[in-house]
Amino acid sequence: MGAYWFSAYLEKEGGGEVEERLVYGEKFVRNHSGSKSYVQMNTDGFFVTPGYVMLDNFEPISFSSTPVETAGNYIKRGCSLLLIQHLVTSIRHYRQLYDEYLNKLSGIPVNYMVVPVINAKLIKAEMVRFFARKGCPFLCIEVDLINDLKNVSWEWLVQAQAYKRIPLTIRVKDSENTSNNYSELWSSLSKQYGIIKLSELQDDEIVSFQNLKDSGIFPSRGRLTSGGQADYNLFWKTQHSLIDEQEKFIYHNPVPNVTIMNGQVKQVNQTLVDRKPGTHIQVKLHKHFV
Repeated sequence: MGAYWFSAYLEKEGGGEVEERLVYGEKFVRNHSGSKSYVQMNTDGFFVTPGYVMLDNFEPISFSSTPVETAGNYIKRGCSLLLIQHLVTSIRHYRQLYDEYLNKLSGIPVNYMVVPVINAKLIKAEMVRFFARKGCPFLCIEVDLINDLKNVSWEWLVQAQAYKRIPLTIRVKDSENTSNNYSELWSSLSKQYGIIKLSELQDDEIVSFQNLKDSGIFPSRGRLTSGGQADYNLFWKTQHSLIDEQEKFIYHNPVPNVTIMNGQVKQVNQTLVDRKPGTHIQVKLHKHFV
């Protein structure tokens, strides 16, 4: 869409306010850049939120028979960066399987990152180093039983984390099993061994702001900041469920009227208008802004 600017009610921590943003190419910029003249984009009647960074819990890409269509569904819900979970099943061949998995994702229309999910019984220090080199935002350790956490060689994993500070988190395979406090044990183990971890267990589909910072995804994405990617959503104001009486955004699974990714319109009123393949995004610095 070139060089343009807009003034709108922007979602912010604890509420929102009317602000201006400049976009040049794929990025938000602080000041006018380049030789092009900036045109005003009319955003009257819209609220603006950052493009959502989502974890593919709701519709896992790995299990989809139509991954391109499934990825498009995420765009329609306002996702501009999708964290796709990749189940690691082999100790010896995980490198090859990872490369093969990336090839399968090459045509999906949303920008994406890969989050390896590794069973606690399989995870090795070499895996931590490998996936950190590949720019994965974090590693998810899958737990079957609470004793699985106690039997991991945490000292070796922590040593491997020192290479790039990639965070770890856990996921309980049987999410309905609440008889054991996995979260409390995970917190205790992290303190005991000095594990670099996500600050919050990522149970929700939309990645929390703190976890965006921990993983190194922010500041490139997740907020409407200068130098960040021009990923954002426009919501028509008649969708009254977007804000409460304190002018704080609340979400009851609303869908945006327009989604912009890399400064380009991707969907309008739940119709994809740009089906070009997205890009595999890699993290450069984990926990850099924590």
